[in-house]
Amino acid sequence: MTGAGGGGSTRRRPSRRTLPARYAIGVRNEQTHLSVPAGRIRRIARLALAAEQVAAATISVALVDNRAIHCLNRRHLNHDYETDVLSFLFESEPGTPGTAEGPGQPRGAGRRIDGEIVISAEMALQAAPRFGWSPAEEFALYLVHGLLHLCAYDDTTDAERRLMKQRERAILNLLGRNLLGD
Repeated sequence: MTGAGGGGSTRRRPSRRTLPARYAIGVRNEQTHLSVPAGRIRRIARLALAAEQVAAATISVALVDNRAIHCLNRRHLNHDYETDVLSFLFESEPGTPGTAEGPGQPRGAGRRIDGEIVISAEMALQAAPRFGWSPAEEFALYLVHGLLHLCAYDDTTDAERRLMKQRERAILNLLGRNLLGD
């Protein structure tokens, strides 16, 4: 398969067997708007964490509706509006020597992460038609975005937003349609 970088380089997508077992992904569905299989969520999360070279992670993913995410956004961030995804980092240990951040090095490299991601599945269902793709693809974008926040990416400046979008695209390209599709 052709990698996200083009230029004729090839990158093999990790098979199910090669995805690290060092990632514990819990899934809680608290909504009825969009059906997303827990196994698909786990596979996407594991592949994204592997792409970021995260050493180990314990991640909880909660699927909620717009009302629930609005309440959480207001309570935890003092933002009085609905949003697509919230990330809560409980603990993060930096990478081991030799895996520290550097130019071209993913920010997750070597990190041990404990966190939670809350995704509005209702918003994914509503937003997908505007971008011409499926609700499952929109949901995958939200999941990858939330995971990147846990890996120390931020989107508060233009430069950081560009970097985060670049990583999102690269990871979504690695996922391919077989993990994104309905």
